[in-house]
Amino acid sequence: MKTKSILIISLILMIFPVIALAQIDPGDFNIDLNELLNLETLDPNLNLKINNIELIWNNDSYVPPLYQGRALPSIGSKVLIDAIVNVSGGDPLNLKYSWFIDDIFQKNKSGYGKNSFYFYASQRPGNSQAIKVQIFNDDRTIFEERSIQVPITDPEVIFYSSNGNSHFSNQASTISTVLAGKKFSFIAKPYFFSIKKLTDLVFEWTLSGTNPIISSDYDASIFNLTISDKNANGTTESNLWVNVKNSLDERQKANGSMKINIY
Repeated sequence: MKTKSILIISLILMIFPVIALAQIDPGDFNIDLNELLNLETLDPNLNLKINNIELIWNNDSYVPPLYQGRALPSIGSKVLIDAIVNVSGGDPLNLKYSWFIDDIFQKNKSGYGKNSFYFYASQRPGNSQAIKVQIFNDDRTIFEERSIQVPITDPEVIFYSSNGNSHFSNQASTISTVLAGKKFSFIAKPYFFSIKKLTDLVFEWTLSGTNPIISSDYDASIFNLTISDKNANGTTESNLWVNVKNSLDERQKANGSMKINIY
């Protein structure tokens, strides 16, 4: 009897593992195994980590050659922002980028891989345009935010003079001395206009007592002056004005003036 009981127990132990295994779906087992073996292949950004983010900007404002400062945007200027994202363990273009201007979400310019962004300056001169970007993955286990202030300025025009030769002074000035009978030249250098070429600017020159000279030629920024006859003895004072307008954007304009002492 004891031998028969032992035999029954042995048969139960042999049958039970077979029943247990029959309840396991081989497909489920294979999926789990693939996930374990190819987890990094299924999610190439699993180990992605953001090390550093830098926002840089530039714009389409014109500055004269040899100008060593930064070209600043004026109202209407196109400003480009780049998010330089340094990562490890993945590709930064697989992240989502949400862009904001003055805290207003820019839906159409946000999304996967959109690490570049542009806008047209709309703040008044002297203010700044606040730009913010949020960078994250789908489940937001990665989330970083950066912001910058882009200063907005007015277009400018600055006077430089020449004593009649081809070389203009390196020093800007608002007053000049002219000798009667000699040729003098003045140049109005434009800054911070959004133009494609210099002929997009219209220069209007006015000398006291004369009719305005309006031009958009390549040499329109230069005003030549020769005083052939001076009626009075001593010094005669005159004024020279220039108004500069952007033919592509009427909001962009500047003016300048110079006092001229004629001997």
